[in-house]
Amino acid sequence: MVDAMWMRPTRLLAAVTFCLLPASLSAQSRFDLHEVRWQMTPAENGETIAMSMLMKPLHRRNRIVVRIPYWRPGSYRFANYQENVQGLQATDQDGHRRKVLRLNPRTWEIECDGTTSLEVSYVLKVQNSADEGNTPVIHLHGPATFLYTDDSLELSHTLRVNLPADWDFASGHRPDPGESGIFRSPNYDVFADCPMLLGGLERFSFSSHDTPFEVVLGGKMPTEKQFDRQDWVQRVQRICESSRTLVGPYPFERYVFLYVFNDIGGGYGLEHLNSTTIMWNHRSIKAGRLSGLESVTAHEFFHLWNVKRIRPQQLGPFRYDRDVHTEDLWWLEGVTDYYTDVILQRAGMRQQQSDWLFQEQAANYRSIRAQSGFGRISPARASWTVWNRSPSNYVSYYDSGRALGFLLDLKIRIETQNRRSLDDVVRFLHRWVDYPNQGYRPGDLERAIFGVTGWQPTRFFDRYVRGHLGFPFQEICSAAGLQVVQAERGSPIMGFDLDSELRVIARSSLPDGLQAGDRLLSFQGVVLQDRDHLRRLLAKANADGPVGLRVQRGESALELQIPVKARNRFLFRIEVDPEAPEAEVQIREGLLNGFPQGV
Repeated sequence: MVDAMWMRPTRLLAAVTFCLLPASLSAQSRFDLHEVRWQMTPAENGETIAMSMLMKPLHRRNRIVVRIPYWRPGSYRFANYQENVQGLQATDQDGHRRKVLRLNPRTWEIECDGTTSLEVSYVLKVQNSADEGNTPVIHLHGPATFLYTDDSLELSHTLRVNLPADWDFASGHRPDPGESGIFRSPNYDVFADCPMLLGGLERFSFSSHDTPFEVVLGGKMPTEKQFDRQDWVQRVQRICESSRTLVGPYPFERYVFLYVFNDIGGGYGLEHLNSTTIMWNHRSIKAGRLSGLESVTAHEFFHLWNVKRIRPQQLGPFRYDRDVHTEDLWWLEGVTDYYTDVILQRAGMRQQQSDWLFQEQAANYRSIRAQSGFGRISPARASWTVWNRSPSNYVSYYDSGRALGFLLDLKIRIETQNRRSLDDVVRFLHRWVDYPNQGYRPGDLERAIFGVTGWQPTRFFDRYVRGHLGFPFQEICSAAGLQVVQAERGSPIMGFDLDSELRVIARSSLPDGLQAGDRLLSFQGVVLQDRDHLRRLLAKANADGPVGLRVQRGESALELQIPVKARNRFLFRIEVDPEAPEAEVQIREGLLNGFPQGV
């Protein structure tokens, strides 16, 4: 216990000392600069952009330190944005150049004694994504574009874009209603959060629940025959409305999808508060392969809730000069991956296969099992170490979180007799965290699950989130109208498939003596009940010798010797159980179709 009487004179002395400090010794003042004004002027060739950062009014400052971020939110790795910043200089209100000292690759100190305003200018080197001969297309991430000062992060930022003729500009920036041609953001986080597209763009729009959406395309563009624009806009709208049904009303005034088609290998997306950037290989688009583009669109759109609003305290307000760690990337990215599948399923975009979602979860778990850190690195640890992960000891927090999302959803439905689901937890978290208030604290995910469902998830988290144990697919799926088929690498395999009546399915090659349509009666003298019974018996067999089968072929019963081999890869499937009781069927169907709805 600290004596209060002893504290009082100490506080008074500290206050007096601060008041007597000369201005040259104090940090950048929070009482002069109240706004940062930006201008961007791209070159017509699409290779550079002239950047201007105006800070005023300034009062009794002897220096200003400007920085470019070390990373961008949503991409948990260091970047070298400073390499594209060229010719940085500073000019005061009288047009006089001020001395600039580069403190480190990302930081510049500017002498500003006696200034009332300061303009920092530089040339930003950019990439043109358009085909040669077409109007350039430039994509920009905010943190790779805009500098900041430590005491301007919370200040209003404005932006004016001076475009060449026939150029267009698209972003989630909000127009200033009081100043034509100006975009205004309340602080640097929101300002830098908006990616931008400039140049020759194609724009489309739709309205969903009285909310406007824009779909903007740029880059190496496909023809209309290769890529039906209106069809794509309709697909995007279905994704948005499926997401809204899941979480609730849109938490924005307007949303912008920015698609860039270029030479990237594969593609990627990045989430933002009211927009997303999605880059995709233009050859894939031109070939009509759109399922991956649908998936990344659903993933990034769901992020506007889960990451941008449902977020831990570490992820906003941001520190741009250092790595930011959380153990919850498995939830933020991986559970978002799970809901990508759910959104597409419920939007009717994957229902041509009734078991598509379950096939996806099985394929995902097979991928997890093949990762170098499986059984040694927990999803929580994989989240924390993302900044310095090792390929030789690696587990994907995307994949493991996707599996955990699926299992948590089923587990909650099982524990609550299908009255609650993970959907309810997501809806609650969105209201509870209540952006832009501070994010949730460690342990709040578990507290939210318990509060919404009444099921205590601590044991589950200890084992499968913080622990190294393999995920409990068999236990959970078997109570949700699903069957798990699993066999380890090296386990016995006979090399043919059976239908539900134990009949051999036709294949290009079958073991000698066996024919398509043969019905298995017994295995090593044991009468067979079903495929699961055969799997259990086969698991006990040797992987280096024949086994005896009795089969029915037409009217005859035959005795055969069939070779058994060692399985060369891990087998894992999730199948619909056709004989599941009605209560389990309701759990399975509830996950697929989105009921129950609402907390």
